[in-house]
Amino acid sequence: MKRQKIIVLFPMMFVVVLLLITYTNILKAESLPSNSVKEKTSIHEDTASEKTDNNINTQGQTPIIFFETPNFDFGKIFKGQKVEHVFEFENRGKTDLEISKVKSSCGCTATIVTNKIVPPGERGEIKTTFHSNAFHGRITKSITVISNASNKPIYQLTISGEVIEVINAYPKRINFASVYIGSEMDRTISVTSDSPFRINKLTVSIPFLTASIKAVNESEYTINVSSTGKHEIGRFNGAIFLKTDNNIQPRVTIPIFGDIIGDITTHPKKLYYGNIKKGNERTQKLFVKFNKENIKILGVKVTPDYLSTKIIENYKENRSQFLIEVKLHENASIGKLNGLLEINTNSKVQPVIKVPIAGEVM
Repeated sequence: MKRQKIIVLFPMMFVVVLLLITYTNILKAESLPSNSVKEKTSIHEDTASEKTDNNINTQGQTPIIFFETPNFDFGKIFKGQKVEHVFEFENRGKTDLEISKVKSSCGCTATIVTNKIVPPGERGEIKTTFHSNAFHGRITKSITVISNASNKPIYQLTISGEVIEVINAYPKRINFASVYIGSEMDRTISVTSDSPFRINKLTVSIPFLTASIKAVNESEYTINVSSTGKHEIGRFNGAIFLKTDNNIQPRVTIPIFGDIIGDITTHPKKLYYGNIKKGNERTQKLFVKFNKENIKILGVKVTPDYLSTKIIENYKENRSQFLIEVKLHENASIGKLNGLLEINTNSKVQPVIKVPIAGEVM
């Protein structure tokens, strides 16, 4: 009986051992890929982390400009008032931020009130002033900040709001357009308000224009603007300035502009060649228009001698318009170009027309 039990137990023990060995091998087989994956993942994560750190370090080695509030709305103001505002900025980079230029659109002035060089982590200020004399209604003006910032080397700031008029002028501005020399000029302006006011003083900034005031009633005036006839050829611009007894709008400005023309009109007023590489040629065009019959070009002269001219008559039919081409030749000397084009005519008003020529040969 004992021998039979031993014989029966031996095969069973063998099976158990075999199962244990097999199970152990399975565990080893499963554990090996898992460890390999973990090792590979760990290596990949370390590499990715290193790359990310390198990117952060690379990007951070430059100046970064930051404005918390780049847009400023001043709300409502009365015409004639001015608004001052300070834009604050910060250098969030790792090297010095250098402001090279601050420029503003019409109606605004902008200046940097701190140092132009702002170290990392430091702050700077740009002060702006908006003058409302020439504006009415809703306005938006821009200030451009130019720097060595890596994120925004050209940064646009805005200042906006609404300019309210208590005293209104119609028209808002006077454009005389083109007026032949010696001709009379005459315009009428209506100045009104919802409440009574008085014009205490009137000033015209253009010498050959005069203005007179006529009161229609307590809240309306008529202003007549006329010329003395003693004006010269060329563009003009200026304004009429009214001083009133209104506390909210004590000053009213009405812009005036126009062009006094003679027998001949030329465009442009100056020929500019820009920067030209030595040995190159370039041609600029001058348009000549006759404003009076029987006007002729008697001759054309140009200096220096490496410039030449070509006259094309009747450039535009029925409009008495000529075209003068001025060619800069390849033998032009290196340096600043200070030339002159002289047009001789039979006009008593404009016997000689002089057109400056500028540029630089490099």
